[in-house]
Amino acid sequence: MSPYRPLAAYVPGAPPHTAPQPAFQLADLVRVIHARRILILKVAAATVLLAILVALVLPTTWSGSAEVMLDQRHNNVTELSTVLSQLPNDPATLQNQIQILTSRELAGRVVDKLHLTGDPEFNPTLVQPGLRAFLGQMVSMLDPRNWPGEDAVSAARQRDRTIDTFLKHVSTSAEGLSTAVTITVTSKSPDKAALLANTLADAYVQAQVATKVKATAATTGWLTQRLQDLAHQLQQQEEAVQRYKALHGLTDSSPGNSLVDQQLVGINAQIVQARSDLAEKRAIKDRIDQLTAAGNGADIGQIISSPLIVQLRTQQAQLLRDEGLAANKYGPLHPRMQAIQAQRRDLELKIGQEVSRLAASAASDEMVARAHLASLESSLGSTERTATDQNMARVQLQALESNAASTRTMYEAFVQRLRQSQNADEVQTPESSIISAAAVPNKPSGPKRTLIVGASLPLGLLLGLMCALLMEKLGPLMPVKVNGAPRAAIMRPSKPRAGTPAVWTGPPILGEIDDTARLAAADYVIDYPASRYSRALSALVRQLESRGADPALGAAVVALASVSVGADAGENRAAIAAGLARTASKMGKKTVIVDCAPQGLVTRAIGAPVKNGVYEVLTGKVKLNQALARDPRGEVYLLGTPRRPPNAPTMFSSRQMAQLVSTLRGSADFIVIDCGIAAAGPEAALLARLADATVLVARRPMLHAPPVANAAKILESARAAPIGIVVTR
Repeated sequence: MSPYRPLAAYVPGAPPHTAPQPAFQLADLVRVIHARRILILKVAAATVLLAILVALVLPTTWSGSAEVMLDQRHNNVTELSTVLSQLPNDPATLQNQIQILTSRELAGRVVDKLHLTGDPEFNPTLVQPGLRAFLGQMVSMLDPRNWPGEDAVSAARQRDRTIDTFLKHVSTSAEGLSTAVTITVTSKSPDKAALLANTLADAYVQAQVATKVKATAATTGWLTQRLQDLAHQLQQQEEAVQRYKALHGLTDSSPGNSLVDQQLVGINAQIVQARSDLAEKRAIKDRIDQLTAAGNGADIGQIISSPLIVQLRTQQAQLLRDEGLAANKYGPLHPRMQAIQAQRRDLELKIGQEVSRLAASAASDEMVARAHLASLESSLGSTERTATDQNMARVQLQALESNAASTRTMYEAFVQRLRQSQNADEVQTPESSIISAAAVPNKPSGPKRTLIVGASLPLGLLLGLMCALLMEKLGPLMPVKVNGAPRAAIMRPSKPRAGTPAVWTGPPILGEIDDTARLAAADYVIDYPASRYSRALSALVRQLESRGADPALGAAVVALASVSVGADAGENRAAIAAGLARTASKMGKKTVIVDCAPQGLVTRAIGAPVKNGVYEVLTGKVKLNQALARDPRGEVYLLGTPRRPPNAPTMFSSRQMAQLVSTLRGSADFIVIDCGIAAAGPEAALLARLADATVLVARRPMLHAPPVANAAKILESARAAPIGIVVTR
């Protein structure tokens, strides 16, 4: 058995509010729309009519648009400290310029230039007094700020009001990612709209020029005063420099070159040369002394280039050759040999005398060189002391010169800036330009009458739907026909008619339901779950479960049969059977409906495709799960009888049929069997024996007629399940 609510949970006579209320679904919305369609259409028509009236009453307005391009501001006055800083093209800067365009100051310029205080469109005080204007004046009189009546105050107030009204007609917008701004002004006149837009754009550009001129004038005045101060300061500083130089004897041959420094350089160079000469002369003297002490005076000529010594050495060499030849030829005692030796001795004497003279000259040169070096070193010391004193004085001189140089640089920079500020052509060039002047519009900009009327239609339909839902919530619907048939609902117990017994003695009456006499009524429980018809079937399901078998045996089995054969009795019974099954399924039960009637009306009401049915299952041709067809609009499973054998009563009374019903009990929670007409044959009674409760569908006019009693007698004699009657109207 499926885990659904057991049969015992439904108590006989339980109040309807104990059952779970179905949620609002799309079908409910469709039902409300269909039921209240006249109300919805009336509300929509009223809304459209009101929109048409509003569109006709609203005054026609025209819009003129001018486009201004914002360029980057480059300062032409200064380079380091700017008067008008550079204007970047970021969104914040663009929004700042838009705020300037919509500022009261700029609007005041336009108002003054075009004399808008005398225009009734922008000056509310010039409008012809009406009821609204009269009430506004009465309210304004209560304001203490309006009590002074002086003309000057009144004129200022009128101008402020005109500016406020003008700003309400102005709108600005940035064009995408560019720096272009569109200025739009609305007016009742197309020519005036274009004039106002162009005047506002011109005022914005001229305001930029005026701002630059004002800033330039202030900058020029400040630069002029600053130049005068700097000139006086520079003059004083230069005089202090010259006075200090004269006081301390600071003389330069050229800028940055001191005479003392040049003297130091020259003396140092001379000292280096003197020391080199002294070293050279000392070396020559020492070598001469060494050669003289060693007796090699003749070798002095190699150190000192003396022509006389060279000549004497040459003669000495020639005598040595002659002496050698004479010694070999004549012998040592030969007069020739003695003459040569005498000449050689004379030459050696002369060489010795020349060497002595050269040694004395070298010693004298060394002394002169040492004296010269000492003199240079003394001069260097004196010059260094002088340079030290001047360097100490130059420290203060450099500070004075630095101050003067700094002042001179600043003075020259300010002179350059002053020249730039006096260039009127560059200063008076605006940073923005009008790239598109406003033309006289050809079409009005408002009101959008077509849009207003077009939007009123969906708005009216939406308002109508809201009114319909509100009325559905606040009060019950009046009886409305659905597809030409009256809305199904449980009827209140009516008074007994004349000629009928006052007390009913037959089977219990389970309820009264309107008779739609159409198979389409089976869809009402899905399309209109909140209707009285659906609530009536829900109550009937609970009553049938309470009259059923023990819940431990399985599902509740309900058999439906009609009283007599009529033009619509079969459709009425089939619609109720299908509605009971779908209602039980919506209550959370696994439901199976078995169509055993010869007409197969339940199959038509459900609309599920049926190929195999009860006969095929009982004969074993197909399995039960293959014969069951699912309801396309719910969770109900249908078992039909598309094929009926000639001996249908034998089939319905067979043991296989009882086993089939038992199998369905174990796999479902609620089973509905359409048995057909009770008096048409034994089939209805045989099927009713397999059920837990039997529902006999009868019309109210036939309630006390013999056919109802005959049908009940047939079912009771066949020992059918307990019988209850559902009265239809």
